[in-house]
Amino acid sequence: MKKLSEESLGNVALHFLRKHSASRKGLVQLLERKVRLQGDVPLSEARGLIDQVVARMEQDGYLDDARMAESKTASLQRQGKSSRVIELKLREKGIDPALAKRSALTTPEVEFESACRLVKKKRLAVLMRAGFTADMARRALQAATEPEPEPADVAEVVRLPRQTAPIEVHARDEVCQVIELPLRPQARERR
Repeated sequence: MKKLSEESLGNVALHFLRKHSASRKGLVQLLERKVRLQGDVPLSEARGLIDQVVARMEQDGYLDDARMAESKTASLQRQGKSSRVIELKLREKGIDPALAKRSALTTPEVEFESACRLVKKKRLAVLMRAGFTADMARRALQAATEPEPEPADVAEVVRLPRQTAPIEVHARDEVCQVIELPLRPQARERR
């Protein structure tokens, strides 16, 4: 940065915002750090320029705290973070506390999915530290957490050998299975 001007600060802000999402507060801190590093102009004199640049970035749509909070929330949820942690991270990034609280609000289902992602991630790390390859650890984890298959939606009768008593099982008010179970174990037949 050669000479401190609105244009030079604007270029710094644009360069940063092309690569990163930032909050208003985060961009102000970045520009203040650049002014301090240059050292030609006192920070108190540069604050007016910084405010103008930040206002222009907001006006042109490069800077939007709500959009940044939304994308950061989605990213943190994919990492398995809870809504409380997400709110704290947003506040650390300079997002207004009220906006951070609104953005971090989730449904219990989303919170549960985040918790499951974190469990899988931690278990995967444990397997990899134990020396398994990443592929083997993923396959083992998938096999261990695979849900049980749902029962068939068809009526079916199973007949077992003698000495049985019928038992009715009702599922979903639509399917009825009649299963005959042995009353007592049968003696083995001798040859």
